[in-house]
Amino acid sequence: MQRPTLALLMIGTLALASCGQQATTPAPDQTGSTPAAEKSVAEQISEFAKRPELQDADSQAILRDHANDPIMLDSLKRAYGQETSTPNDAALAAQETGFNQMDALATGKAGYAQSVAWGSYAHYRSEKASPNYSGLNWSSDGCSAPKGMGLGYNDDFRPACDVHDFGYRNLPHLISIPYWPYNRLRTDMAFLRNMQTICAAKAWYKEPPCYAAATAYYTAVKNFGALKWHR
Repeated sequence: MQRPTLALLMIGTLALASCGQQATTPAPDQTGSTPAAEKSVAEQISEFAKRPELQDADSQAILRDHANDPIMLDSLKRAYGQETSTPNDAALAAQETGFNQMDALATGKAGYAQSVAWGSYAHYRSEKASPNYSGLNWSSDGCSAPKGMGLGYNDDFRPACDVHDFGYRNLPHLISIPYWPYNRLRTDMAFLRNMQTICAAKAWYKEPPCYAAATAYYTAVKNFGALKWHR
């Protein structure tokens, strides 16, 4: 039998190497760019910032301030109907505080207050009209825009702010101090979800700026809410 020449062996080796490279090189998406899963948070937010719906001055300022914020990226993906991989609020709160939901959930009046503070604004309104327990503080002073932002969403987000105020005005008095961080974070997260629900009801081109603003409001209360969370 005739043995393969050196040239044929080299051609075969190069062909195998080429196949191996093709198998391990990630394929570009249909636009020829890197798949979103391989882009950083900042890169993905930067791409969203180019969309025409987000060209107003307030949205651009918010996106600059949150240029590397995973919560902002999650909000923008929700605004544009894209899939997100963010864990649910209970899991996120557990990751940040070290308490899981089963440990932090209360019973009786405190548990009832949690269910209202962490629920929808429709649920809040229903319970306010006919509460299960007396002596709870249902007052609210509305919303205030994050410092330095000329955002016009105070009226839009008022229902979400009402629920948030309920949590801040009741849970610190009903929950043991060691569980304050978990309860405060869950109350803030419910605030964000309620604002996002309000945004989702808007016209499609108004949703992205609204979701961006909601994230700015959420970040403000998360960063400075501890100053108002006290007995």
